[in-house]
This record gives sequence, structure tokens and C-alpha cells, in this order.
Amino acid sequence: MKRPAERMWIRSANERFSLRNGRNGRAPIRPVRAMAVLLLALLSGCASPLIKPGTHNVDGLQLTTPVAWTAQGKSGQRLWTRDGPLLNALRIYTDIAPGEHVFRQRLRASTTEGARFRAGLGPIEIQELMIEAMGAGGMRNVRSTELRPATLNGRAGFRSQIECDATSGLHYRALLLAEGEDGSLSYLLYLAPAEYYFEQGLPSVEAIFASSK
Repeated sequence: MKRPAERMWIRSANERFSLRNGRNGRAPIRPVRAMAVLLLALLSGCASPLIKPGTHNVDGLQLTTPVAWTAQGKSGQRLWTRDGPLLNALRIYTDIAPGEHVFRQRLRASTTEGARFRAGLGPIEIQELMIEAMGAGGMRNVRSTELRPATLNGRAGFRSQIECDATSGLHYRALLLAEGEDGSLSYLLYLAPAEYYFEQGLPSVEAIFASSK
């Protein structure tokens, strides 16, 4: 069962997101968590169309979703969410070139340290880059609990399960499906609070992952 503080925080965040999208006349969400601030900054200025159930070509990936999502972003860096990015976020990033940050975050100079993709990296190294980027984005105790081979867009890749904690103390779980076989990095990353929201969205995300093979 959720702790009272977690129930209150999740309900509050959900209501604020509903307000932002014109539901129930409540007030807009203000993502104060560093990870959400970074994500929304990268995707700012982009429309939020509705992704309907069905098959969609998303920047070269054929993805089939059984449920509707709200979409933000631009070519090569998408965010799908159903209840707001703090409650469930599916990142869809494609063709990240060597030297680029895995979240396509702007770095001050070509020599600036950061979670940059490099050609020739294996699954363990790519997973470590993603963990580094999530930690730099404000998540704490980021760790992998599983790593196994998988396929993305017809290329050999891997699937990873990740756990982490927000600065609020809320525990999150994530699923990562990625490949870097062609010299660039493409991945799907699903992130949601471990209690309720992760499991609620898991069947739909599993269907999307399966369709991306």
C-alpha cells in the first residue's frame, strides 16, 4: 500500500497535470523535480498531440500502442505520457550520434564531461551512460536490476530494468530498451513511480516494446 505522503504527492501531481490539460478546471502542473525540469526543458515549445491507439511511425520506429498518450517533443526526441511526466513518461529517442548527450542535453563545449554516447559501446556501457544521465538529472540511487539481450527496430540491443529515487523520496522504476549497433543510439525509456503507476502502465509499455522489434 502507498504511504500517506506518497498518496498525497501522487494525487496532487496528477490533479495539476489534469489542470494543465484543461481537465476538471484545476491548476497546471509545475514540475519541480530536477529530472522532470530537464526533460520538459529539452522538449519545450512543442505541441502536445494525442497519440491514438494503433501503429505509428515514430522517427523510423514502428510502434503499436493499445492506449492513447499525450505526446511532446520533436524529431529524434519524443515524450509520451498519460498522466503527466512525473507519473508516467515514455521517452523515445532515435539516432543519437557519437558525442551527443544521451538525453540530447546541450553541453557547454565539445570537451564538457557528460553522458555522451560513443560508437562501439556495448550494452553494459550504454546502460551505465543512461544511469549516469538519470543521476545527473536529479534521480538518486540509480541502479540496474536486470540486463538481457533484446531487439529494437530489427537490430540487436538490450533491455534493462532500473530503479531509482526522486529527491522527494518517491521510489521509481524504469524499463530501458536500446540499441547502438549502427553507430548511433536509439532507445525507449519508460519511467514511473514504482507503486501503482509503473504497474498500471506496464502492459501498454510491454506491447509497445514488443512492437518495436
